[in-house]
Amino acid sequence: MAQLNHVNFASALQFEIDWTVFSHIHGLILTFVGVYADHNDVKNLLGEKYGKLSISELKENKEFNMDLMENDICMTVRLQIVYGRLSIRSVRSAFEESVGNRLQKFGGSDNKELLQRFTSLFTDEYKIPRGSVIELSKERGHVLRTTINGKDVGSIQSKLLCHSILDLYIGEEPFDEKAKAVIEQKLASFLHS
Repeated sequence: MAQLNHVNFASALQFEIDWTVFSHIHGLILTFVGVYADHNDVKNLLGEKYGKLSISELKENKEFNMDLMENDICMTVRLQIVYGRLSIRSVRSAFEESVGNRLQKFGGSDNKELLQRFTSLFTDEYKIPRGSVIELSKERGHVLRTTINGKDVGSIQSKLLCHSILDLYIGEEPFDEKAKAVIEQKLASFLHS
């Protein structure tokens, strides 16, 4: 957890999914290693609105997930490459499609510049052999910080981009429904701890 220094995980923490879930992103296989969230952010920003609901009620509440994505809650999506011959070009292309679709869904068709700013972070200089880690961290002020193998490759301030990235994992049509269920369970439990 010390590697995730872009998000302040100081006090009561965060969770990590306990198993590896394979997520398919436009034909690419990535290992979804974890989603991390600041416990205090979840409790402080959503506790009043959702604190009285049971965990099972929260899991069925679509508004809860929307509030998780819309509020200024520090979260990190951490992906680990499991395919040995994956190029950064393939990752860039996969994000162009998946994030591009979400940007269009939430912000309309006039987001090509934002998508290009994000995907341009994945330059050919970065090698991503098996075991490489890509972290997409939503920081204070809806800043998305991207790291590859611990190296900061850039930040973009955009609530729409942060929402679009998180929607891939906890939105209405996530890459993996089982992983989303575990994430929802853990995030909901923060309100009751």
